[in-house]
Amino acid sequence: MPWTEHLGGNKYKLVARDPSKVNRPKKSTVVVIPAEIVRSHTKAERWLTLELAKWTDTVESGLLPGKGKDSKLTFRDFVPKWKKGYADQNMGGYTVKNTMAIVETRLMDAFGDTRLDKITTLHLVTYFAELTNQKNGEPLATNTKLNIYKAAKSIFDAAADWGVISFNPIDGVKRPGQSKRERKQIRSRKKHYSWAEVEQLLIALYKLPVNWRLYFTGCMLGGFRRGELLAVEWKDVSHDRRAIWIDKQITLDEDGNTIVGEVKTESSEGWVGMPAWYMEELKRLERIWRKEKLQCKKWKGADKQYLFHGGNGLPYYPTTPTLTWRRFLQKHELQHVKLHGLRHTAGMLLRESGSDLKTIQERLRHAKLDMSAEYTHESDIINREVVDKLESLNPKNIKIAPSIAP
Repeated sequence: MPWTEHLGGNKYKLVARDPSKVNRPKKSTVVVIPAEIVRSHTKAERWLTLELAKWTDTVESGLLPGKGKDSKLTFRDFVPKWKKGYADQNMGGYTVKNTMAIVETRLMDAFGDTRLDKITTLHLVTYFAELTNQKNGEPLATNTKLNIYKAAKSIFDAAADWGVISFNPIDGVKRPGQSKRERKQIRSRKKHYSWAEVEQLLIALYKLPVNWRLYFTGCMLGGFRRGELLAVEWKDVSHDRRAIWIDKQITLDEDGNTIVGEVKTESSEGWVGMPAWYMEELKRLERIWRKEKLQCKKWKGADKQYLFHGGNGLPYYPTTPTLTWRRFLQKHELQHVKLHGLRHTAGMLLRESGSDLKTIQERLRHAKLDMSAEYTHESDIINREVVDKLESLNPKNIKIAPSIAP
């Protein structure tokens, strides 16, 4: 069991044993509790507990900074250790794949053969300032630059947390932000449908097969993420509660294969209530579903009972709903909103129904309240209601208002 030793003042020694060695030798490091924290006994204990946990993880993962050769790790040498010790443990397989692609095509060329402890803040600031499109040499879009920044930050943060470097150079690098032109372009894109457009869409969706109609309707009314609704089985549907249980999602592993994974955050797990009429539609879908299963000669779903599948019991590939949605909108000449925009639409429907931000957070299962605020975009209906309340301030309707000469 790891422990701490008080060395006097704000200084403590963190001690953990290395399980990879036969005699499990003690490994220690010294930390100093920040002055602004040490004044509070509770905060100091919490900070020390967190630092001890980090040190224990470092020791047990075998990622301790060593002497000689190990203390001269290059960026290229460290990346596999970061992938094993952090990325594979904390990122989804598909995210790991995309992040590693960024590392290989972008960061390795610039820093691969440089010792990790020799990379400075100035190196990184200069690197991000000079980033360009590799095909045409034009400046990179902010989102692309931001993805590169996130990959680099994850690597340098891990190196600092594990004691491989004593100074984290990316701490002084400003997170890439959008230019005024980019912000204007983003604002001009339609992120959600209005209440009136939802009414039209619900009718238009009858042109799709019933399973796809209920999938997209569910995304729009329940605010489900794409992979969450794909992972729902009939055992997750409660007609007594009039709700759907969410605790998993269909996603991709590092090789692009379909897998059942955990939901995005702990707060994403829970019951999502749905309208009674939608639940009745699901009852009808279940009857159709069970009949089709009996008629299917090559059922591959085994004992799984995914509501939405391609005909053989296996869940849809995660990108299939996106492609189906885009083709549906194009075929019927409907205004385009991304599939994830249906989740934003759910937030807008809640807002226009008078729900407060906390209720919207719980409904959309966001970990943080400020994330829910991003899903309650400007509403023409609410804006009109606010403006209408100002009509009472018309000077002509106020008895003491001065008369205006013709």
